[in-house]
Amino acid sequence: MLIRFRTSNFLSFDQEQELSMIAGNTKKKENHLIDQNNLKLLKFSAIYGANASGKSNLLKAINFSKNIILGGIKVNVANLYCRIKDNNKDKISSFEYEIKINNRFYAYGFDLMLSKNSIQAEWLYELDKTKNKEVLIYTREINQDININKEYFDNNQDILNRLNVYHSDMKSQDTVLFLTVMNKNKETLYKDNPTNNVCILKDIFNWFVNSLIIIFPQVGLDNTPFFSSEESIEKINKLISTFGTGISECKVVNASFQELQASIPPDILKNMINTIENAYMNNQKNNIQNIQQASIRINRELYIIRKPSLNDIKVEKIVLKHKNNDSLYSFSEESDGTQRLFDLIEILMNKDSERVYLIDELDRCFHPELTYKFIYRFLNLTNNNSQLIVTTHESRILDFNLLRRDEIWFANREKNGPTDLYSLEKYNERFDKKIDKAYLEGRYGGVPLFETLFPVGDVVDENS
Repeated sequence: MLIRFRTSNFLSFDQEQELSMIAGNTKKKENHLIDQNNLKLLKFSAIYGANASGKSNLLKAINFSKNIILGGIKVNVANLYCRIKDNNKDKISSFEYEIKINNRFYAYGFDLMLSKNSIQAEWLYELDKTKNKEVLIYTREINQDININKEYFDNNQDILNRLNVYHSDMKSQDTVLFLTVMNKNKETLYKDNPTNNVCILKDIFNWFVNSLIIIFPQVGLDNTPFFSSEESIEKINKLISTFGTGISECKVVNASFQELQASIPPDILKNMINTIENAYMNNQKNNIQNIQQASIRINRELYIIRKPSLNDIKVEKIVLKHKNNDSLYSFSEESDGTQRLFDLIEILMNKDSERVYLIDELDRCFHPELTYKFIYRFLNLTNNNSQLIVTTHESRILDFNLLRRDEIWFANREKNGPTDLYSLEKYNERFDKKIDKAYLEGRYGGVPLFETLFPVGDVVDENS
């Protein structure tokens, strides 16, 4: 789970800005909270802001830092520092996460000199929230010996020697993180030491791989597993019917391989088939019975590719049935809003893990009521410790019947200056305040200042 994220000197963020999922002083709607060892965390946050205010840049910062963690610096990042100030070119850019894994809390982060495409420092601490202290796990600076807390690893000399050897091999590398190196072909280390704290290096890396999911406007989630059984499809049908889309049922029907070939570029299709077949062979080798499958959206159709047996590839696609109509409609015939809802259906159905979903422009293609219902359904999920963070313009959800004050954030940027990120709790508002009206009037920042575009007294030609 995400506790806090901080960043500085990245895109429109100059000084350090923080998004916190720690609950504030609001006493209402405690069912929106997740209690983690006496630390109450929010399940949801909505970030508002005008166009170019920097709200999307927060998700870009998270996505950027995740990609660095997973694979290092692979492209030129020299112009991603906050160029609002010229001297920021020679300043550090910083990224830090506070996260919860296996009922323990950690702070992991790193510093970059973006103008030089160079990692400068990296750190990992365990946080003891009850004693309000942090325990060093390791710190690293470029071209320096790594600083490892020997006691944290039970003074296990074999583990300490291996950590130092792994670091010495990449000591002068400034495009890759130590955490990344510790998750490349190191399976034996973790397998041989399952009870040692060294396994946290694997667990934290896997949190970024599997639990931190960033969704931009043109991207959806792979919802293939939810179309794998009649039971899960029935759940989808019940869920979709509550959103007023007019859809009563979705079905998975057979499609031809030739149809898929005609829709997908050959190299992409070949890569997909190879990936599925390699995973199938690996499962066979390890006696795993899961059917390998993947989904792809192409030409507005939603296809599912499965490999049920060694010599078989099965192609299917999603079709939909409308209320009071027995005809079946292809996925491509549905509205953008309906397709977007299917893209995000995992968020409302996944109950197996503590995932953190971040969606840029949740309201894209959604009717305001659909946006409201989506958030309402998420907040009222039971037995689900996932978190949802969205950027949006939709004032319909600025409603204290739906949200808590600490779930509402604003990104504000004045006169093309740096982005300031803050929670509604910064303001001492009465609980019955008409928040959506105040927001649209610019009370909290984060909305366009139209008077600067059309000053009072200007004559606007209605025919222009």
